[in-house]
Amino acid sequence: MNKKFVAISFFILVCLSLLSPLWVFKDLLFPYVTSKAFYFRICIELALPFYLYLLAARPELRPSWKKQPLNWLMVAFLLLNLISALSGVAVVRSLWGNFERMGGVYYLAHLILLYFYVLMIAQMGGSYLKRFLQIFLAAAMIVTINGIFGKLGLPILVQDPSLPARVSSTLGNPIYVGSFLIVPLFLSVYFALQAEENYKKILYYLSALLFLICIFLSGTRGALVGLVGGGFLAGAAYVFLNSNRKIKLWGSALVLSFAVIAGIGFTYSNHLPEGSVVKRLLTLKDSNTEARLIQWGVALKGYKDHPLFGVGSENYYFIANKYYNPAIYNYDRSWFDKPHNYLIEVLVTTGAFGFAAYLGLLVFLGVALYRGFKNGFLSLAEFCVLLAALLVYQIQNLTVFDTVPASLTFYCFAGFAGYIWDASSTVNIKSKPERKKNILFADNGFPTAVFSVGLLVMAYLIYATNIVPMEVGKRINYGFAYSSVDQAKADGYFQDAFSLPFNFDQTESAAKYAEFAQAFGRTSTPANQALATKVENEAIDALNNALAVEPTYPILWQNLAGVYLYKGVQDGKVISYDPRAQDAIQKAIDLSPGREEAYLTQVQIYGVQGKISQAEDVIKTLMQRFPKDSSLYFMLANLYRSDNKIPDAVKLMEQAQLNGYQFASYSDMQWLVAYYAGQKQYDKAMALLLAQAQKEPGNYDLFSDTVKVYAMEGQKDQAINLAKQIMSADPTRAKEMQAIIDSLSQAQPAVKK
Repeated sequence: MNKKFVAISFFILVCLSLLSPLWVFKDLLFPYVTSKAFYFRICIELALPFYLYLLAARPELRPSWKKQPLNWLMVAFLLLNLISALSGVAVVRSLWGNFERMGGVYYLAHLILLYFYVLMIAQMGGSYLKRFLQIFLAAAMIVTINGIFGKLGLPILVQDPSLPARVSSTLGNPIYVGSFLIVPLFLSVYFALQAEENYKKILYYLSALLFLICIFLSGTRGALVGLVGGGFLAGAAYVFLNSNRKIKLWGSALVLSFAVIAGIGFTYSNHLPEGSVVKRLLTLKDSNTEARLIQWGVALKGYKDHPLFGVGSENYYFIANKYYNPAIYNYDRSWFDKPHNYLIEVLVTTGAFGFAAYLGLLVFLGVALYRGFKNGFLSLAEFCVLLAALLVYQIQNLTVFDTVPASLTFYCFAGFAGYIWDASSTVNIKSKPERKKNILFADNGFPTAVFSVGLLVMAYLIYATNIVPMEVGKRINYGFAYSSVDQAKADGYFQDAFSLPFNFDQTESAAKYAEFAQAFGRTSTPANQALATKVENEAIDALNNALAVEPTYPILWQNLAGVYLYKGVQDGKVISYDPRAQDAIQKAIDLSPGREEAYLTQVQIYGVQGKISQAEDVIKTLMQRFPKDSSLYFMLANLYRSDNKIPDAVKLMEQAQLNGYQFASYSDMQWLVAYYAGQKQYDKAMALLLAQAQKEPGNYDLFSDTVKVYAMEGQKDQAINLAKQIMSADPTRAKEMQAIIDSLSQAQPAVKK
């Protein structure tokens, strides 16, 4: 084989992986994540045979293992993640990840390969590495320009779901933008410092400015805090290492002044203008920060159960549910699968050993940059700019989690740092000594054989771990999209998805199918009852299959209980009860004892069984644990109604409304309107009706009842006028409204006393 052709092909394929942040395939499940991850994995796998060939055929391109700790730490971190996965609580999830995050050991292996790919590109020659990093900056610039265009109302590549308040460009979440653009920002400054022509300097500095603007438009506080904190530390390093006495003196004064001003601002942050950027940076008492702090406490509490190897990559959800702190409900009601602190995530998912390997990796990345400076490979300014990139990225990672685009930038940066380590280790950095040719691989036949085997492995990996899972995700997405439109078609898509092999995320697939089955079961009619029953039975099978793989996932147990429950509902009436619902919901409660969701399903189960007092006890316990959840009042009121305690139910709903509860729909409040009308409390009934009318302008049941309350209240003109409007808008109600109009027209006018 032609070695130059192989090398260029390898270079092109690795460069194509840099375009991952741009892709959004709307047909896929979680398109802003899966699109990028599948594309990235395919590019890395396509490059694998070429990489293996070059390893065998060109010894000078092989990674250095002597006195190169970064290479060893990369491999160690991957192996420790694998050990953690195999010893963790959900092995399949740890190994393969899931559709929503696309993480796991398999994904990490691709990132580690990217690191070694960058090292090989660097060893192919400095021009190759420079072009690679420039393509990296170009891809980041497309994301940036797309985000800025969206903010300005100009044409963009894909819909930005974060506009108009914030910018997320092609990444789907503004937080991801901040994480992704940090390394390109400082890399642009690094190239500007190296550029000899003024126009290149200007272009690179302009690129850095645009990256900074896009980070600011994303409104990502973690990234902004990282920029300030990391920039400050890198600036302090520049002052400390500078040999110029004047710079050292004035720089020290500037660093000290900044520290004092920041300290004062932090102390008196409550006096800063509300909503200002400075206040956001210096305030730690907001709801977002409080939620993060509580979640970190939960994570550290759960760490003690698996201290050495952790619960396994992507298994943080197990800790988050087991040790859930109800206090976080006041700030964030999400199901957490990340602690929103990557260092803590590494600690609790990979344990002390994995955490030590990752910390060692960060330390030696810094050492690699410092070696480059000490050995003259980097100037002081270049060293500090690259150090700032490392520090800023890690500081912002203290409040977020790694994503596909952000991880891509970090491992590219790590590969660049690995190259700096190797290059600065030689006495003459411009002409590295040739490595001795390995006699074992001298014959060109062996590299060709390696390439052939690599092609077979690559083809299988692309098909089994990307193409088929993409088809699964696409069909699950289509099935869920059709679930409220065409139930038969939706079921067909789901069944197609379940028939495919290599579905690494049975949990998400089964959960989506169960949501469809429960909604269908609640609204089924005699005409589609047979299909609803079929869907419910198949959903039960899908959930049980998923639970066999991941029995520690409480949402699956809760969904299973829900399907068992609604399987007994036909035409809106409960006709049977499956006792397996109680067993399933108890397992969900055992896995997430602090959350309220499973208990709410348990209340429904008790209600179906007629166990009103048990249901009431559960709700009252939840009301003490979650005092700000006004929807619990509504649930308890419904229980009282089913037990014919209408006055008690009314008092609860009045209390709930004082606490901020708002009815989701008129059907939820219709009983309360009827009660007030029956008690001749027309003002209360009318207040509810008029308030809900603004939310449901097309609900003619609501307006028909409003006509009736007007009539009962003696407001004939309002009743007649509204009745005529309803007759015009909805002819099917003409007879009913005309009867009311006739009765009001014949009625004697009220005599005022």
